[in-house]
Amino acid sequence: MIDNDPGVPGLPRVSHPADSSTLPLYMVFFFLLGLGGFAVYGVADGGKALVLAIIVSVVFFTCFLILFTIYWLGYLLKGHASWQAEQRARSAGPSTDE
Repeated sequence: MIDNDPGVPGLPRVSHPADSSTLPLYMVFFFLLGLGGFAVYGVADGGKALVLAIIVSVVFFTCFLILFTIYWLGYLLKGHASWQAEQRARSAGPSTDE
């Protein structure tokens, strides 16, 4: 297998999305921009401003939902990876069966 070949360099380790501090900041940023779009929607007095405000707020909330999905998938995968490591450590440890 390629994984076991010492001549093949491994991929660089990238931090998990759940460990990133910028991802939650972007989530909050896009959520607030989406709320701002809804605020403009409430203040809008013309038809074009209303349509533009709806489009802008939908785009920002979509960005928020995409980032939210990435964050929580990363969180769940990180938890699953730690659970897998724990299970492997248990199965590789000394057996207590007699």
